[in-house]
Amino acid sequence: MKLSKGKFYLFEERVPLRTHQVLRKELDKGRRTLYISKNPPRLLRSQLDFDEDMLETMWLSTRPNPDCIPPMNLAMFEENIDVFLSRNKDGIIVLNGLDVLEMWNGFRPVLDVLSRTHEKVNTEGSNLIISLDPRSHYPQKLVKLENISDEVISSYA
Repeated sequence: MKLSKGKFYLFEERVPLRTHQVLRKELDKGRRTLYISKNPPRLLRSQLDFDEDMLETMWLSTRPNPDCIPPMNLAMFEENIDVFLSRNKDGIIVLNGLDVLEMWNGFRPVLDVLSRTHEKVNTEGSNLIISLDPRSHYPQKLVKLENISDEVISSYA
C-alpha cells in the first residue's frame, strides 16, 4: 500500500501492524514522521528501529518530559503537530492513542482537532494516519472518524 500525499488515513486494526508496515516504506523514502503514541517512545523505537532524525516520537503521558504531551492538553497536542508540519512540508503525522485523548477530553473536542489537522494535511501535501482498535470505540464515533478520513483501511472487513 502506498500513501497519497495530502490524505488522512484511518487504520482500523487491533495492533498497528499495517500502520507500521506502511510507515517503514515511507521512512525509507525519506519522509519525516511525527509519531504520537500512548506507548513509550523506546517501545516504538524497538518496533520501528529508525533514524532519530526521520522519526520523532511523542508520548501521550502526564510525565514532565519534553517528549511527552499531556493527554488532557489538546492545545499542546495540536501545537506539536503544527510545528512539525511547518518544518516538514510532506511529513507524516501518526496517532496511536485516540482512545487516550478521548478519555481525557471527550470525543467532540478531539474530533474537532483532527478535522483541523486534516485540513492542514490536505493543504500541505502531508499525511495524517490514525491507528486504532475499532472494538475500543463506539460504532457511531467510528462512523464520524471514518467520515472525516480520506481512506479507511480495515482488517475487520
